[in-house]
Parts: sequence; structure tokens; C-alpha cells
Amino acid sequence: MLVSLIASTCLAPVLEPVWRTDGLDAPESVIADGAGGFIVSNVNGEGAEANGAGYLARLDAQGRRIGPERWVTGLNAPKGLALSGGRLFVADIDTLVEIDPERGEVVARYPIEGAGFLNDVAAHEGRVLVSDSARSRIHVLEDGEVSLWLEDAALAGVNGLLPEDDRLLVTAMSNGEVLAIDWQTRAVTPLTGGLQNADGIAPAAPGGYMLSQWPGDLWHWVEGEAPVHLVERQDPPVLMNDLTVHGELVIIPHWQPGAVSAWRLSCSDGSG
Repeated sequence: MLVSLIASTCLAPVLEPVWRTDGLDAPESVIADGAGGFIVSNVNGEGAEANGAGYLARLDAQGRRIGPERWVTGLNAPKGLALSGGRLFVADIDTLVEIDPERGEVVARYPIEGAGFLNDVAAHEGRVLVSDSARSRIHVLEDGEVSLWLEDAALAGVNGLLPEDDRLLVTAMSNGEVLAIDWQTRAVTPLTGGLQNADGIAPAAPGGYMLSQWPGDLWHWVEGEAPVHLVERQDPPVLMNDLTVHGELVIIPHWQPGAVSAWRLSCSDGSG
């Protein structure tokens, strides 16, 4: 993931629309594919519905559909995505699915015993982490084996995962918080609150982050300060899920109306 060059002292973050792609089916997560485009997970049903209709789609840098409209199929309700070691990993209700992105084919499935609602996925130093929003847990896939990495009451509704050098940042929907987890001690520290249903988290600048809040809010947050509310899109409903930042663009999937949008994030001096 590339980080934009917005100063962490940004006083008045501004979002400008760049492109939008419609015709998707309950898109939940989007990541950069490493080749200039994007991969989008499409639940194509209810969030916990094991209907076999979920799929992944691909977009180019301008948001245009590329390749087969349903690039990877045979999923249930795919959500979070991450690339690691040349493989693509996706959270699929109670299973972590491994995909060969060169062939667009599922190569392995890792069922997670007792999983309730697997949500986001992140990669860190060869490990793949996946959040379970229904169980206050984070699991890890390492050397082909899945194990419980952390279970903590503070992780109620755990959703977004963002690995950093010395810590893992997570969003917790139940308490509306951003939390930091120390890699070594696994101690959990609240960093900010005041959100409702905190969802995605992505770096927007050194010291700054973009936060999404279900069902339709977007925030910019600098650690040590209160989050700045940028967008509310609930009337009409434009439901925001996870997000990613690629260069100066913020890429957001919208469960409804079935779209992915790109926004340019910049700063004003706050005088307007």
C-alpha cells in the first residue's frame, strides 16, 4: 500500500471525486493489486450467507473493469483482502481462502474452528492475520497453520487491521475505537474513540489515517487529535465499507449501491 504525501499537520482535509465504478454486487473490500490496478471482493448476498455466489473482480487504475467480470468465483461472502508471498488471501465467513492471483484460482482453504464472522485480512512479515468481528478475536496463518493470535474483550466487533512496524492498529465496531496492539506483548491500547461501527483504516500521511465508519461516514485522523469528519453519505444510502489508500487516492467500496469510488485527498489551510 502506498502512502500519500499529505502533511500530518493537515488542518482541513478535502476530498474530491475522481472516478466511480458501478455494477458491482455488495462490494466489501478493495486492495491495490501491485500492478497498478485493484481487486474488489463482492459479497453478492448477505454478509454471513454461505451461498457460493461471492466473487472477486478487478479494476484498472481508472476504475474500469478488466478481465472476466467475475475473476475469482466459488466464494461465499468474501470480505477483507491481503497479498502475501505472491498469494492473495480473502476472509470468507469462517474460512481464510488462499488464491493464486496469476491464475485467478483458489489453491487452499483454511477453515477456522469457532469463527463467527471473519472480516478484515492483513499481512505482516510472512504472516496473514484475519479479524473475527463476532468473536473478539484475531487469528493468524503462519507456515500453513491457523491459530488464535489474540482474544480480548477490548476487541469487541474487531474489524479493520493495519500492520505497522511495532504495532497492529485495529478498529473496533462495538466501542467505536481505534486500538493499538503491541506485536511482542499483545497489549491493547485505545488510541481514539467517538466513532460508531468503525470499519476500515488506512494510512493517509505520516501520522495520519483514513477511517471509514459503517454505514456511510469517512474520517481523517491524526494520532493524538480528534478524528475529522469528512463525509456522511446515508441519505440517500451510500454504504461505505473497508477502504484503501493508493498514492493520493482513497478507494472506497460501497455495499450499496454496488460501486467503488476513488477520491483525491488534499489539504486546505482551513481559511475557506
